[in-house]
Formats: sequence, structure tokens, C-alpha cells
Amino acid sequence: MRINIYHRHFNNKLMKRIFSLLFIFAAVALQAQTFRLEFKPVAGTEYPVNMEVIQDMTIKVPAMGDMTTHTEQKIGAILTLVEEVEKGYLMETRLTRFTVNTSAQGQSQNFDSEGEDVVSQAIKTITEKPFRLVISRQGEVVEMLPLDTAFFTRADETLATQYAKRKRETTMTQLKALFSESTLKNVAQAGLTKFPDKDLKVPSVWTEDTPSDELGAIITTQYRVDNYADNKVTLMAKMVLMSNPNAKKPEGPQRMENIAGGGEATNIVDAVSGWVIETKGKQNVSGQLVIEQGGQSQSLDLTMVISTVITR
Repeated sequence: MRINIYHRHFNNKLMKRIFSLLFIFAAVALQAQTFRLEFKPVAGTEYPVNMEVIQDMTIKVPAMGDMTTHTEQKIGAILTLVEEVEKGYLMETRLTRFTVNTSAQGQSQNFDSEGEDVVSQAIKTITEKPFRLVISRQGEVVEMLPLDTAFFTRADETLATQYAKRKRETTMTQLKALFSESTLKNVAQAGLTKFPDKDLKVPSVWTEDTPSDELGAIITTQYRVDNYADNKVTLMAKMVLMSNPNAKKPEGPQRMENIAGGGEATNIVDAVSGWVIETKGKQNVSGQLVIEQGGQSQSLDLTMVISTVITR
């Protein structure tokens, strides 16, 4: 039985997975005299993060050849300190821009907070809603507070002015996938680097292992302090992905297996606040996309090339 891969390639599940991967690779791109790096926000100061990610994912489909999905993402946010807490700092976050454009085989899907159509208007109502999270002193988002129960209410009401019930429900499902709690958490993490709890110097080196159930892999990133001057620290990051046989399989009919790859990034961090000033990175990944349908399974080879630029 042949799975209709063309239509499934554009369904909400795969779109959510593509979107999640953008954040994963953006996040892993981040992380002289002796000094210590910590996240140290100051009350009344805004901490902006602007992320641009370009991803090309190519799937080899039997009897059809290569199918490439091109995704461009531009997301901005501003974080402000609410109060210091036991785990670190409670931060309020507000999105300033949210644009995701995906295209494949002559078809496209566009979500843009700066557009004028009804979906853009709905997105604007979501970006106007602040959310809160806790960031540790080592620069890691350790807790995402539950979203307000009315987080998506105005978006649904906006769509209802022009969309029939079925189309409105389909669009709301897409928006909730794009603005999931995991996504919002990753937006904040993009402005951070996970620092070691120790003194550093040029050229200190440390390694972070990050398991990813989304990829079914372990991401090992080695960070090296390349320069420290004028309260700015330059970090060089090298990433290696290896398949993790113990990873929890994600829910849904699609998952990634046998993932492998690597990448590099250059990060400039404000040594006073611990906030990222600029990050530029690129990753190359290969593996299989496994699709299950009707009790049958199909495995398709895939490759991904991801370029990331993060500024404040």
C-alpha cells in the first residue's frame, strides 16, 4: 500500500515537526583572565532576541524522487525580569514578530504576524499575550508556566469573522501547533547559552549532552572560549548528533530515526548579562523519516541543512 506522501508532507504533524526542528538547531547553535558566565538580568531592562532560521529538508520518495521543503522563519521576542526566584529568574516574555513560510512542490503555507489577512490578524492577538518562564543562572529555561486559558481565545474569535467552523478549527489547530508551550520556551532559549558552573578563561572548553526525543538522538556540543574582551565573550561551538536507541518515541504517525550529523556556530555573548549578542551557525543532518499509516510503515531517507542567525 503506497502512502500518499505528498499530502502528508504538508499536514499539520509534519509542519509541527519541521517547526520544532528549527528551534532545536537554533538552540544547540548557542552555549584571558578567569571569569564566570551567568545569566544576570536587571529589573527594568529589556532582553530582545531575534531569530532567523532557514531550513531545507529533502525527502527521497520512491518513484517520485527528491521532495524538498524550504522553510524560512523570523521570530522576535523581548524578555523582562519579574522577580528572582529559587530556581533563577522569573521572566515575562512577549513576542514581537512571528513569521513562518514553508514551501514545497509549488505549494506554500505562510504565517505572518505582519500580514493583513485574517490569519495574520489572529496571530497578532496571540503575540500580544505575554507568557512567563523561569531561567536558571546557568542560562537554561527550566520551567514554563502554564499559558493563560484565554491565550488563543481572541485568535479563534478573529478567525470566526471570516472562516466557517471547519476551516476555523483547522487553522486553530495549526496555530496551536506553532505556538505550543515547547515552541514558546525555545524562543526564549534562543537568546541564552547554557553555561558551566565553573570559572572560565581563554581557551576553556566544556561539553553539553542534550537528548532529543524529537530527533531520536543525543546532541553533543563542545564549546570553546575563543576570546574575552570589552565585556564580550566569543564562543565557538561544534555539534555532533548521534542516534539514541533509548529515546522516547514521539506520539503521532511520524518520527525520525537513525539521525546523524553535525554543525558549527560562532556565538558572541554579553559577559555582564549572559545574554546572546549574536549567533551564526550551520548544521547538516541526515536520517530517516518513518511514517505509519493503516498498520503499515514506510521509511524515507532525508537530509536537512539548517542556517541560523540570532541577534538581539
